Amino acid sequence: MDKLDMPLDAIVNADQKRGRGSSRGGSRGRRRNHPYKRPGQNTKESTRFLKVSGTSNVKSVAGGIAQISRQSEPPCLLAAGSAAINQAIKAITIARSYLEDDGFDLRVQMDFEDIARAKTTTRIAKAFSKPRGPKTHANDLYVTPKSDHFKVAGAIAARVREGKGSVGIYAKGADAVTIMVKSVAVSRKYLDEDNLDIQFVPTFIQIDSDVEGKIVNSTYLKLTLLYHQL
Repeated sequence: MDKLDMPLDAIVNADQKRGRGSSRGGSRGRRRNHPYKRPGQNTKESTRFLKVSGTSNVKSVAGGIAQISRQSEPPCLLAAGSAAINQAIKAITIARSYLEDDGFDLRVQMDFEDIARAKTTTRIAKAFSKPRGPKTHANDLYVTPKSDHFKVAGAIAARVREGKGSVGIYAKGADAVTIMVKSVAVSRKYLDEDNLDIQFVPTFIQIDSDVEGKIVNSTYLKLTLLYHQL
């Protein structure tokens, strides 16, 4: 059975039996993967793919991400549609907490095969340092369901070019989160000519807001954008 059609639990159990698998092998080239590409393109043959839907259990997906990451390279996630993308980002966020005692963190890039239909491949990499904690900062970008992802992408690219450290962006709800990750993907394209690329680190943040005179605490997803020279 093709792994893309296997349930998550079956994939994880199969990975446990197989062990760590083959070694990494040769060195990587310096060319970046483009934010618009077909799933699986330019990925290693040993990369595992997990499907995420809008009804996926985020803790189960997070457990699969963490377990596979401990054994070898992190998996790629396939998600289509706002609800599925939202679940995928949540799952990676939770997986980071599962890996806190394992000596590494996760970095993420989401590529769009079809940006209009929100068909995505999310690539996850290991990292051995962590960004700043889950806080909001005055210059963080806030994305709503009505935000224009091209304009948000332009703002991201401008801040990256300023070179003042990491860039923060946050949103709440599946539609806003999808616009947020679309913005990051488009900003990567804008930064091609500058030979810059972006990875992001997702985290949950708590924000108090005034709703009809009452203070309401809500959970948002924040992406800390980390850029590097190609």
